[in-house]
Amino acid sequence: MQLLALLLVVSLSGVVYTDVVTVQQCADEPLPTTVDVAGCQTTPCELPKGQDVAVLVDFTAVRQLSALVPKVQASFGGLTVPYVLPVDRQDACQWLVGGVCPVSPTEDVTYELRLPVLASYPSLSLTVELKLLDQDDATVLCFRVPATVV
Repeated sequence: MQLLALLLVVSLSGVVYTDVVTVQQCADEPLPTTVDVAGCQTTPCELPKGQDVAVLVDFTAVRQLSALVPKVQASFGGLTVPYVLPVDRQDACQWLVGGVCPVSPTEDVTYELRLPVLASYPSLSLTVELKLLDQDDATVLCFRVPATVV
């Protein structure tokens, strides 16, 4: 039975992630159930230049969600700057693993964020924040993870 469940996960996602990391909460905003950064078992997570970093975010919806918008920020050296995702990644509903919007209350959801790390980025330590907003611009979840661009 466990093998069947594993095969189902593999067939739905195409990739199996096993690198669940501990993340920091944003103020009093909801945390996801788990955050799985590919290749990262402990923080700070290494973000290799010239590659996309794959992040799986598991959460349980607490209300009906007809839209999901990811907002990413990077904080370093006392500055916080928005990180604008490519156009094809700005609708998180298109990046749900094995699910679609609308999402029903109490539904378990996995969102896949593919974060491009350009080769031109400087090598530095930073904190990456991901916030998912719903159709009313209300926060669905938010977390921070320490990282290093390498």
